[in-house]
Amino acid sequence: MTTNELTVKVGNLSVAVKTWGHADKPPVLALHGWLDNAATFDCLAPYFPDYYWIAPDMPGHGLSENRGAGAEYSLWSYCTEVMQVANAMELDRFTLIGHSMGGGIASLLAGLFPQRLGKLVLLDVLGAIATGTGEMIPQMQKALSQRVDKPLRKAGQYPSYEAAVNARARVGVSTKAAELLGKRGIREAEGYWYWGHDQRLTRKSLLSLTEEQVAVFLQAIECPVLVLGSTEAVFAEEVIERRAALVRDIQLEMLPGGHHQHLDGDVESVATLIQGFLEKPG
Repeated sequence: MTTNELTVKVGNLSVAVKTWGHADKPPVLALHGWLDNAATFDCLAPYFPDYYWIAPDMPGHGLSENRGAGAEYSLWSYCTEVMQVANAMELDRFTLIGHSMGGGIASLLAGLFPQRLGKLVLLDVLGAIATGTGEMIPQMQKALSQRVDKPLRKAGQYPSYEAAVNARARVGVSTKAAELLGKRGIREAEGYWYWGHDQRLTRKSLLSLTEEQVAVFLQAIECPVLVLGSTEAVFAEEVIERRAALVRDIQLEMLPGGHHQHLDGDVESVATLIQGFLEKPG
């Protein structure tokens, strides 16, 4: 399957974009998870030769630029950049696929711009991570302390590329998956290798949506939705099911495996479910 590397200007930032397939096919805009990059779709996208997959490295990730000094990374701040990428790629109407953080962003966009979305696929997520009202002050206190009282930590340095890959593999993905992500995420300087994501991404968010606010966005989604949950999900199954009841047209499938099942799990089964969903009239 043909792949291509593009650079899209989003405001003052250069955003790296990887594509699979040809631009005359139906577009799929794919959003990766936190501290991942576009390579998270390297195993999944080739199953879809009849579609044009477009996966940006979100700012601060992969080959894309970091945001400027003083900027924050919030779920909703990515919404602007994703829509700017969609406009730059001339996507009037498209399928949106999101994993983890990317799925949280996709859930917001589906509620905000229903006229632009044909279908929505969410991988091991449904909506954004929510904070209860009783947790808001402690969360912001901790987040502010990180910003005011502590210097930004440096990226971990490793003696070899393989050591950097193995460090990522110890936190939730297979070595093969870490190698794929490392092609876009690992840098080398002065004889050391490190993961090049913006270290500001490791800070706690100043604020999160509440469960009630998440519900507002889910209830606003008009397009058909496919959710592929996992037995080792970030969200508990009961949370996924409760939120699914808020969406008017939804197909929920729970699969065995981990959080990156589209990358290092039973990718063929994931692809088969997505293909069936995309082919259904809707």
